[in-house]
Amino acid sequence: MRKGLLLLAIAIFCVSIVVVLASAATTEEKKFSLEDIPEINDKTAINTIVETGATFDKIVPYVKKFTEKTGVKVNVERVASPVVYSKENLELVAGTGVYDVAYVSNGWSNEWYPYLYDMRELAEQYDPGGVAALESDMKWHSAVVLATENSKGFFHVPFYTYHMGMFIRQDVFDDPTEQADFKVKYGYDLKAATNYVELRDQAEFFTRKKGEMLKGKTLENDIFGVSMMAGAYQINDEFTSYLWGKNQDYVTVMRDDSGKVTEYVITKADQDALLQAMKEYVELLKFASPGCLTANFDFVVADQGQGRAIIQPTMFSNCFVWTNSILQESVVPNDPDAKLGIYPTIGNKPFTGAWGFAVTKAAKNPEAAYWFMRYIGSYECQEVVMKEGGQLTTRMDVLADPVWKNDENIYPFGILVDYLLSSWQDPQFLEFVQEVYYSNSSAEGKVYEMQMNVLAKGASGELTPEKCIKELIRQTVELTSKFDKDAPIRVEE
Repeated sequence: MRKGLLLLAIAIFCVSIVVVLASAATTEEKKFSLEDIPEINDKTAINTIVETGATFDKIVPYVKKFTEKTGVKVNVERVASPVVYSKENLELVAGTGVYDVAYVSNGWSNEWYPYLYDMRELAEQYDPGGVAALESDMKWHSAVVLATENSKGFFHVPFYTYHMGMFIRQDVFDDPTEQADFKVKYGYDLKAATNYVELRDQAEFFTRKKGEMLKGKTLENDIFGVSMMAGAYQINDEFTSYLWGKNQDYVTVMRDDSGKVTEYVITKADQDALLQAMKEYVELLKFASPGCLTANFDFVVADQGQGRAIIQPTMFSNCFVWTNSILQESVVPNDPDAKLGIYPTIGNKPFTGAWGFAVTKAAKNPEAAYWFMRYIGSYECQEVVMKEGGQLTTRMDVLADPVWKNDENIYPFGILVDYLLSSWQDPQFLEFVQEVYYSNSSAEGKVYEMQMNVLAKGASGELTPEKCIKELIRQTVELTSKFDKDAPIRVEE
């Protein structure tokens, strides 16, 4: 166990609990803001890159405020999220300095740490309050999210989270007829699934043909029990939730008594869990639309939102409000009781992390880049991300705002906030996330990109589950051996 990091994470975790229990007090505490940015000596313009999408559109006015306050122009390049990694990786490795501020998904920071500043180094150099001032503000971000990116340093400020959850049609689960029929068929009560057997039963139960009944009404089209992201882009995020839910991982991280990583081992338990998860995933796809074989999150969200699927077993929680908005438009006019619920993924260890910003070592103006990064992660900007941008902040103080519990927001925002706070306040989940391969290996970015294609071939049937996992393991060993120089990797025989 990384003793130092664990103690730090537990301390942050305890602060997070205080935030939730005493939200009224925390909102009165002075938060870092634009006015706290000192005079920046270097006025050279800085460059950054972000995804396309509405969220950053809402931040643009605040980027302009930053320029007005500091005199530093910020040039923002917008690209589709699937190409962010490849585009940035080329520039970082080459040391071109094209980007002063990189856009980083959590696990990539372990791979990119040679090219990124540890924020504490910049705080010591540019922040009048030093590292203490930086850490005082960073403590408000989810300890779980921070734990996924800090095994080799403290590199980036989260922008928004993609922490996963399970979305169900709550009105269908609550329907007395559906509940009675389910219990007769399966012998136990209908509720949000907590294990694979329950999820598989529910997927089968709710898969129905046009003309059959749902909630006592005749269906005008086929519906599916589940909708899944089996296409070669986000399947590994989904698959990770199933694997972690078995309390296993792709690779087991081994440490010495000091907490240093000494070896990566794909244990027999890991291998068994990988194969079992793949078999279960393929079985579950029998109760999903054929379109799921090439689907990403947008297809799956629309599938449930338009009433074609009852459960999204693993979906990014920042899509919950979006799914509900589609449901309100497509289903509620004919079924006023239609609504969603959000629950933990089976096994209660969902894939988690966040997009964020980090300062590159090739930055032409690291001073301004540091303050821009700090400002994007501030309460002011994160409140905009949450309240206007349609994404989910990782700041516990923003999530604890009582506004989410008023009559207007309690559904869907209030139950969504409750889910995130509950998940991020679980100390067992925090400790688990600190130890996973994604949070530790500097080869994670390469392995992550590989997993998309290999797992999609297993889901589609191009590879059998056995051949799929064998290939996944082979490439994981090959890539880790090549790109992670900190420790060797082996497969347990």
